[in-house]
Amino acid sequence: MEKINPQFYNFDEFLQGRLFEIPEYQRAYSWTSKQRKDLFNDIKKLYSYPDFDEGTRNHFLATVVCCNKKRKEKYGTEIFEIFDIVDGQQRITTLIILLKAIHKKLLDLNDAKFKKEIIKLDDIFVKDSDNRLILIQNNHDSSLILRDYLLSGKEADRKKIKTKAEYNLLYAFSECQKFVEEWCENDDILELLILIKYRLCFVFHELQNESTVYTVFEVLNSRGLEVDWLDKCKSMLMGIAYEENSTDSTLNFLHKYWSLIYRTIGINEVPGSEILRFAATLYYTNDQSRVMKPEDAIECFRKITKQSTSKVVDISKWLLDVASELSEIYSNVRLTAVTDKIHARLVAVAIKLSEHFDENEKEILLQQWEKVTFRIFGLYQKDSRTKIGEYTRLAQKIMGINDNMTYIKEKGKFNEVFNELVKLGIDYPAAGISKALEDANCYNGWEKEAIYFFYNYERYLCGENGYNFPKAFWDKIWESSVQDSIEHIYPQTESLAWRGKVTKRKEYHANRIGNLLILPIGLNKQLQNNGFDIKKSKYSDTLMYSAKDVAKYNEWNIVTIEERTKKLLEWAQKEWEDIKL
Repeated sequence: MEKINPQFYNFDEFLQGRLFEIPEYQRAYSWTSKQRKDLFNDIKKLYSYPDFDEGTRNHFLATVVCCNKKRKEKYGTEIFEIFDIVDGQQRITTLIILLKAIHKKLLDLNDAKFKKEIIKLDDIFVKDSDNRLILIQNNHDSSLILRDYLLSGKEADRKKIKTKAEYNLLYAFSECQKFVEEWCENDDILELLILIKYRLCFVFHELQNESTVYTVFEVLNSRGLEVDWLDKCKSMLMGIAYEENSTDSTLNFLHKYWSLIYRTIGINEVPGSEILRFAATLYYTNDQSRVMKPEDAIECFRKITKQSTSKVVDISKWLLDVASELSEIYSNVRLTAVTDKIHARLVAVAIKLSEHFDENEKEILLQQWEKVTFRIFGLYQKDSRTKIGEYTRLAQKIMGINDNMTYIKEKGKFNEVFNELVKLGIDYPAAGISKALEDANCYNGWEKEAIYFFYNYERYLCGENGYNFPKAFWDKIWESSVQDSIEHIYPQTESLAWRGKVTKRKEYHANRIGNLLILPIGLNKQLQNNGFDIKKSKYSDTLMYSAKDVAKYNEWNIVTIEERTKKLLEWAQKEWEDIKL
């Protein structure tokens, strides 16, 4: 077994003589503002200690595990070893970005006394005159925004950003720069540079063989450190593959599948734990009553792969399939009001992955799933505890696989699953929608459901009247905050123009479904408390047919709110009826 010799380094020592790469089969940069804020607070806390100036106080930033690539780059008289960062890449990447933010600030200050430090930092980020040897090469960064930032300090055009991972990097650039700016308001920037380079410390594990990497990773991260469950699963599967001396072909497939997994979830930032939980719940179909816990999911896969090492590739491929379908669901903002509950998402993933149905059958099942799910959780406003077992067992029934990952072909599967979907909503019939919503608050806490409701209503009106659906407006609505487009026809705050129009239970009437309307982004803020005559004129000018429909009313009061509420709910009862085969 490889001998492990951990070293205690400050950040400057850690960077010397090394170049770093993030393998494609590792997670992309995923730190959020919360993790960066925690790091900034650690730095400020360290600086605040009374004995900081004595040079004896350091801050330990946990463990970094790297695999020596046994490859070197030479420039002039300097030789740099290449390392894959296996554990600690989020922390290291953020600190390098923070160093670059300090470098940018020193350049902006344009003071001769900083020239030496600027040159030193230049040499840290870029090792050669050809801009080939960059301190860190990031993964899943198709736009090369980290590389360009380290070279020039310029941030990428947000219009060219393609993935959530790339957005995370942009946020890191701006937040690190903001932290440096705020530091300089009260303290010396060189003190900050000293602190980061010499007072932040790591335990550095340098490994020579990839076979040892995953064992060390799993041991280190079984001690309460915050690590994504999907990363733990990958480490477990890779470790088993190496322990059993798997072939190069097996290892290549593992690297390929995990590269694709992280690329997939880097686009929409799908929770890794959910991918793992769904994959195990749908793989290990033993009549679960809820989505499997992540720790149980890992043990499930560990047990299967220990019995048959060849399963590490099958399970990795399965995780990729689940990740791809979940990524598609998370990217569909139109369905946010339907996919809000985890057990509902599970059924959608199962339908998409099942080999029992052709594409037309899947489309019908997904339409029925959408109808019944919105009816339960949207129109009847049931919470996430509703129908957990029923949804979970249905998802497993849809998959119909055995422990060998083999589909059990069954005749009549489509009709059976369709009937089960209908059965899910039997306690929440379409005929009861009017009673469920006629007096409901359809704004506070129901905003995304309101958007989805009126989106479908707009499509209905356009179809009925031969009107072009205003897709461009709706694309902007989906991309924006839900409050930006929801209009209260009778306003929440009454103005002189509305005095006497609604005399009883004002807030109640303001938030009823019949008083709500979706407008192009910004128009509702423009209208605010204006009287109905002004509002209806603006409604008529939009390309939203539902707004034009409201503009047909002569006035707006309790009677018209009641009338439109009834009209909308009668339509909703037909819209969310079960599909008739």
